[in-house]
Amino acid sequence: MENESLIKKLPYWDALSEKEKDLVAGRAVKVEYEKDEFIDGFNDACLGMIYVVKGSVRVYITSKEGREVTLFHISENDSCILSASCVIGEISLDVQLVAEDDTEIVAVPSGTFLSLMNDNVNVKCFAYELSTRRFSTVVWVMQQILFDRFDERLARLLLSIYEKTGDKTIKMTQEDMAREVNSAREVVARMLRQFADDGLVEINRGQITLTDISALEGLLD
Repeated sequence: MENESLIKKLPYWDALSEKEKDLVAGRAVKVEYEKDEFIDGFNDACLGMIYVVKGSVRVYITSKEGREVTLFHISENDSCILSASCVIGEISLDVQLVAEDDTEIVAVPSGTFLSLMNDNVNVKCFAYELSTRRFSTVVWVMQQILFDRFDERLARLLLSIYEKTGDKTIKMTQEDMAREVNSAREVVARMLRQFADDGLVEINRGQITLTDISALEGLLD
């Protein structure tokens, strides 16, 4: 790999032997993606283990009808185990990945990562601990879809963005919001209009301004 400093950021790097480090250095690849570009496999049957150096990746599943369900996001300095589903036999979830921003990742091909797991118990523990956390997130998402009211789901999204950015003005399209709350754009538009009528938000072209955060938080009680 050209930039060896990047692979040293891998969360399991310090647990590798010198031979294993040489293996990873020789097989890992750095790949850059533009915003909205799909992230596909490389040399093996599946993508393998990825580490996000810069940007963000959305992980989602798609129904036969084409409906997308967002499972989680992989931000900077984070890894994805579901992209290595061909390595861990217990993972049967077929996911898609797309760059949310201009994104740079380091990918360890599935064959290489499988070899690391077989030979290094620390890597195996890392992989299974990460898969447990990810599946906990997936279950939480499914619980929201099945049991939470839609106004709760949309309010939770708006508040989470506000907490992350500190900005009451959220520059996000209704289409993107629909992907995040796993619904249709029309449903999001109707609920935002209801929020606006209730004085919770102001709707402007391409952005939403939160005007009553306490009331939005009250929807989650």
